Amino acid sequence: MHRIFPILCLLFASVGVRAQVMAMERYPFIPEELNGVFLDAVKDNIAGVMKSAFGQYFGQLTRQSEIYGYGTYYTNSDGEVIGQFRNGNLVFGIRMNNETARVGTLTDYIAYDLRSGDPLYIIRDSLRYLPTTEFQEKYRFESLTYQNGDRYIGETVNGKRDGYGTYYYAEGNYYYGQYANNKRRGYGALFRSDNSIALQFWGPDDE
Repeated sequence: MHRIFPILCLLFASVGVRAQVMAMERYPFIPEELNGVFLDAVKDNIAGVMKSAFGQYFGQLTRQSEIYGYGTYYTNSDGEVIGQFRNGNLVFGIRMNNETARVGTLTDYIAYDLRSGDPLYIIRDSLRYLPTTEFQEKYRFESLTYQNGDRYIGETVNGKRDGYGTYYYAEGNYYYGQYANNKRRGYGALFRSDNSIALQFWGPDDE
């Protein structure tokens, strides 16, 4: 019995550590190569507006008027949905209603409280993980306004733009993509006020 007890303690400790590590992953990591393949597939798609029973979409469309690429969907159920779409379905992005913002895929994501900016929970593999106090202090979802009139709505890490978010320029354009240490990183899309979309890639030496 004395030998079994330490083994059981070790097993429970391992499970606790594993759960803590899982909770630190906000959403599935998308390799840069996969995002590059997605951009190659949609780079020639046109930009347009489409209305459906679910709401209104502004973004990339195929020549057959199918929703495919980077876009913004204003829906009745999820509110504003911005990100990457394939065959009309969200692949990865931000779903934001009046109360919460969910960042990730439809099935694996982190949910934030829009009133406080605090992370509420993480859904991974149909399981719900609650964030630790340390996690809550580090990761947030915020609305930041700058002196020039620009505004950022999205994830922050220790007060800096980090994760996924949308940057709204004062002149009317807005950019959706990933950020790191206050700078744009990886692939994203610039939505222009003239209803055109420019796909962009930002490396570590850009900006």
